[in-house]
Formats: sequence, structure tokens, C-alpha cells
Amino acid sequence: MKLNSAKEVWIARIVAWAVLGAISCGIIFMTTFMVGPTLFSGQSTANKIALAMYCPGAESSSLQEGASTPTTSDSSGTYGHTVEVTCYFADGSTKIIRNEQYAIASIGGMFGIGGLIGIVISLPLLLIPFILIRKKKES
Repeated sequence: MKLNSAKEVWIARIVAWAVLGAISCGIIFMTTFMVGPTLFSGQSTANKIALAMYCPGAESSSLQEGASTPTTSDSSGTYGHTVEVTCYFADGSTKIIRNEQYAIASIGGMFGIGGLIGIVISLPLLLIPFILIRKKKES
């Protein structure tokens, strides 16, 4: 679209950015809460994210899953399974990733990766007004 004045060009670009901003928010929301957890829902992926965060440089690890336990002090509340990961390092030392740390790493990693995918998709959209909306060349 070629417009006559610089003022018209910038008004059209601002309107386009407002519309594309709303579309980008929708894209980021959908990828954060749908694509990220869908792509990274496997136990091995959650384990890799937790190991990368809490045990960088570990040679091996072992995963122990516990029984389902109450998540609150209320006996009729929700239940959840427990996970404990032991990391083994080259020097013979070990480190244990507790259930809370594992949950934060896996859940946060999945949503974070989904959000980053949405941002990567949305950023090129915001460049479109520079390409499509221009001022007419003077003859």
C-alpha cells in the first residue's frame, strides 16, 4: 500500500501494529499454553529440563517415582505423585533434585519454551508494516 504523505504512512503503520499486536498476543498465548506443553509433555523431556537447570555437567541420573500423596494438609484435597532425581557427577559426588524443584523446572520449562516459540512466530509479523506500507515515490 503506497500512501501520499509520511503522516498517512505512520498512521497506517500504527493501526497495523495495533492489530498485529493483538494477533501476536493471541499467538503467544496459544503457543505458551497449548504448543509448549504438547511438544514437551513426555517424562524424558521434563527430566532433561530439570537436569539442565539443577545438575549441569552430570554424567548420569536416576529417577525415582514415589506413590501418590496429598498435596495439601486436607485429607480430601488433591493428590499428586512424587519424583526425586539423583544426579551423579564425574568426581563421585551426587546431588538430589527434590520433587518441588523438579516440578518448577519441568512446568516452567514447558511453558517457557512454548512462549519462546510464540515470540519467534510473532516478531516477523511486526515487521510487515515496514514492508507493505510505504510512501509513494515522487515523480
